[in-house]
Parts: sequence; C-alpha cells; structure tokens
Amino acid sequence: MTKEQKRFVIIAAIMVVAAVCVSQALFLTALKAYDFPARTLSIVFVWLVSCSFHYWLMKTVVDKPKSFIMIFFLQTAVKLMLYVAFLAICTIVFFREYAVQFILHFFVVYLFFAIFEVSLIMKFIKENSGQMSGSVDKSNLFQ
Repeated sequence: MTKEQKRFVIIAAIMVVAAVCVSQALFLTALKAYDFPARTLSIVFVWLVSCSFHYWLMKTVVDKPKSFIMIFFLQTAVKLMLYVAFLAICTIVFFREYAVQFILHFFVVYLFFAIFEVSLIMKFIKENSGQMSGSVDKSNLFQ
C-alpha cells in the first residue's frame, strides 16, 4: 500500500469515527425516540465499500487510464446493487421493526461518504486532466 493509499484509508477511518460519534450523540439525545440497534453496522459497511471501490478505481486509473470512465460507471452500478441488497437484507431479516430508521440512517451515511469520495475523484480529475493517457501522476491519486 502506497503512502497516498494509506492517507486515504486514514482519512476515511477518521470519518468513520466521526460518523459513529455523531450518530451516537444524536440518537442518545435529540433522536432518542428513533433509536435503533446496530447503527454502526451501516457506517462500517459504507466505509468498507467506499474504501474498496475507491482503491480499485485509483489502481485501475494508474494501470489503464483510458478505462477510468467505464470503471467509474461500473463501480457506481455495482455499489448501488450492493447497497440495495444490504438494505433489503438488513431491513427484511434483521431490523424489520426499525426499517425506516435504518434506511434513513443509511442514506445519511451514504451521502456523507459519497460527498467525500466524489470530492477526491473530482480533485484527481482536475489535477490530471491535462496529462496524456498512460501518464497519470501517481503522487496525486489519494490526496
């Protein structure tokens, strides 16, 4: 794992800790009436998927820069299917009585990580847009 990849994972891990803390604080105070078990499950799942897919995308861009758009759209579709399957399984099998709270919590967590991931991808595209294919600057991948 490169220095940039470690930086991405560290930032994402800090975001997970922050998300768990905010979630705990909100559901123990202002949203106490809507509390449900296993709130951390959705946060950790979105974090794992985001980190895995972001790593895959950046690795692909370094190896085959021309396939960035195709891989990005493929990943978006696969992530969507994973998230829908995760929500369906959790709400139908495990948290039937807390389905609305679980889905809303998952949606907020998803938005939190999606903004983070898209901002990193946009920064990467902006910094590398003038380069020829095959000459991606590897030092800017995970900043």
